[in-house]
Amino acid sequence: MNCEQVEELLSAYLDDTLAVGEKEAAKAGSQLHMAITTHLTGCLHCSTILADFRRFDNLLAHMPRISPSPALRDKIFSSPEYLELTGTNNSIDTATTRPYKSVRRAASGRPQLVALPGGRRFSTAKSQTTPHIPMSPAVPPPTEKRPGRWGLRAMQVTIAAALLLTLGVGSLIGWNLWLQSQAQLTNSGAITPPAGIDQHTPLSAGMRFVFLRDGALWSAPADGSTPSSRLTPMNVTVAANWSISPPIPGRAAGDMIAYIDLQRAQVHTIRSDGQRDTVVPQALLKAGISPASVWETASGEAILQSLMWSKDGSMLAFVADPTGTGTASLYILSLATGNIQMVHTPMKGNVISPVWSPDGVRIAFAVTHGSLVSVLDYNTQNNGLLLITNSVNSQAYPNDTLLTLDWSPSIDAPTITWSVGDTNQVHSIWVHHVGMGTTATSQLILSGQYAQAIYSRNGHGGLGSWLVVTTLAGHPANLLRMDVTAGAFPVILTSGKQIGFAQWSADGTQADYLDSIISNVGTLHVVNATTAVDTFIAQRVADEPAPAWSGNGQYLAYSTGTQVAVMDVRGNTHPMQIKPHGPASALLWSATTSQQLVVALRDGSQGTYIVDTQQNVAHQVDQQQVSGSVLWTEIP
Repeated sequence: MNCEQVEELLSAYLDDTLAVGEKEAAKAGSQLHMAITTHLTGCLHCSTILADFRRFDNLLAHMPRISPSPALRDKIFSSPEYLELTGTNNSIDTATTRPYKSVRRAASGRPQLVALPGGRRFSTAKSQTTPHIPMSPAVPPPTEKRPGRWGLRAMQVTIAAALLLTLGVGSLIGWNLWLQSQAQLTNSGAITPPAGIDQHTPLSAGMRFVFLRDGALWSAPADGSTPSSRLTPMNVTVAANWSISPPIPGRAAGDMIAYIDLQRAQVHTIRSDGQRDTVVPQALLKAGISPASVWETASGEAILQSLMWSKDGSMLAFVADPTGTGTASLYILSLATGNIQMVHTPMKGNVISPVWSPDGVRIAFAVTHGSLVSVLDYNTQNNGLLLITNSVNSQAYPNDTLLTLDWSPSIDAPTITWSVGDTNQVHSIWVHHVGMGTTATSQLILSGQYAQAIYSRNGHGGLGSWLVVTTLAGHPANLLRMDVTAGAFPVILTSGKQIGFAQWSADGTQADYLDSIISNVGTLHVVNATTAVDTFIAQRVADEPAPAWSGNGQYLAYSTGTQVAVMDVRGNTHPMQIKPHGPASALLWSATTSQQLVVALRDGSQGTYIVDTQQNVAHQVDQQQVSGSVLWTEIP
């Protein structure tokens, strides 16, 4: 089915009225329901519309039941709009046209909606005419046809349709007047929002940055026009590893947030505008178990670090232990259908490090059981489970574990790559070409003793590369680049260094590193990942917060502990000292421009600022300290 066909049937699909009637009709409706479900699984456009339908129904279901007063009835049916639409005048007795006082309620508890052709479709520029609403007379037509009565019957139908249309117009006018009166009452504080609905209005559209403070998520606009707003409810405590969905094509940031409530051990999803905070209906822990007693265990740590969105934001992977066995399993939530699927594995253990493939079809993860660590790949389309490696350990390093797991950016030839080691060293790097099926074998591309190994999908040549810090006499030394390609050899990027920290630029063309770190400060350099040209940036640069690259890889922001500075790496100019002054706790470049930087200060200089790096003008948007990551989100 295509999108146009599905959109026409989404209303009936949501109301579960596709499979009704006779046996044959019910069978056809069931087949149609399955076809729509299949389409929604792979179509973000239609699934988004369905999610909006569900949200509208929820809002309507919680709206207060209000009976209009006689004064409002008189106001409706004597209004100029009503008289103009019905062709009447002020001399007509409006009491004769008032609707009947008793209102019939739906037995299901859901508000009754007017059925329009095509269901709950959004209006488009292609359709400018008023939709035709088929009306049925209140009395069924006679079963036998009588000659000479067609004119009378047509007149009766016309009159009935006119009356129903009149009532519909009156109801529409009354609805608009009621909304206006409710808006006035709301502004005066006389109306309390119904229980279960968000207590604040949606945030305005545009780019916003989100941060965690005191167990709550907060959102601030990119232009600093309004103060920060609390996103999450007052009765939840947000865990540190919250996640924002990836941006879909045409947008700069995601529009959905997932987080874990530490108090109730629940996964929540919430829209970027602060609306629709929803608890995922899958328990993370067994009922009766205190969440605080689990978070410090291996299964608790696996759960808290598991939130992972698919590329298009239509699915959310997370880990849970609802049986209380101490082993956490992998679950996948479909936001389009609300279905949750558990991924069954052939071995026992905690699932860790779930990561989606670039096309959002597959998800790789590891299972740990004691010292045994296995890597698997799950296909969400055919539910196939592939064992990548039964154990990442080796005889030489029996206590090794998985350090990093990721995918190569190639969609045509999906490849998994991972690093293995312990808390002190990286011992090996591997690749596995999933596209080759069961005949593929894991390939060792680098082995030895290394201080760090950082992977980037945007690495050299766009094929994905590892940035590796070597060791010398047990101490960090130089940088290597190791590409995830067949027959690749390590490329030496530096020499004679003592690198304690390194990271890729956002575009994967450069890397920055700190040399000779003492007391968490070192000398900052930038090296070109292709030419190995090394550029000195500044001395006494702090490793917390880490230097931050702009999205285009041109600017690098860093903190000296007392000052934040920005360097134009390509222009090789002198660093610009950013106002205001103070120790920084977080640095974040704008997702839409390389001339805007978010700077969060700590200690005695608390507060968050948006800095125009071109004019070096800072605007304070929050006066309190930020804890943890700062991420961008977008409200469509």
